[in-house]
Amino acid sequence: MTPLERRHAAIEATMARYRDRPFQWGKVDCAKVAAFHLKKLGYKILISKAGAYQSQLGAARALKRLGYSTLAEMADGIGLTPIPYSRMLLGDIAEIEGDSPVGTVCLYAGNGKLFGFHEDHPGLVTLEPKAILRAWSVL
Repeated sequence: MTPLERRHAAIEATMARYRDRPFQWGKVDCAKVAAFHLKKLGYKILISKAGAYQSQLGAARALKRLGYSTLAEMADGIGLTPIPYSRMLLGDIAEIEGDSPVGTVCLYAGNGKLFGFHEDHPGLVTLEPKAILRAWSVL
């Protein structure tokens, strides 16, 4: 399977699992979606070691148990390669502005769009962010 085919298969699997599921801290949130996506690409993500959480504060505490204070810190810590957002390819990880103290990550969908959560929609949607703060290659 080529790298692009691997990226496409991982996005398809992630969207199939999360597309119609409503946001819920600790079950269906940006960290869980990104972790599932990365596992589909062969990463060993130990998010289960963070323990359960059901709120923003709980998410921050869970992340701290893993030794990180933000999702961006965790992306660096698990070995994702930082890239300029202009070099993103399908399935790469992007950090955007959000209201969570741990940060907000999304999956790159192509053409400047991201798959992520928005307060005005119950499940994953395609977003056109005003700005991408950071980006990481998944392959």
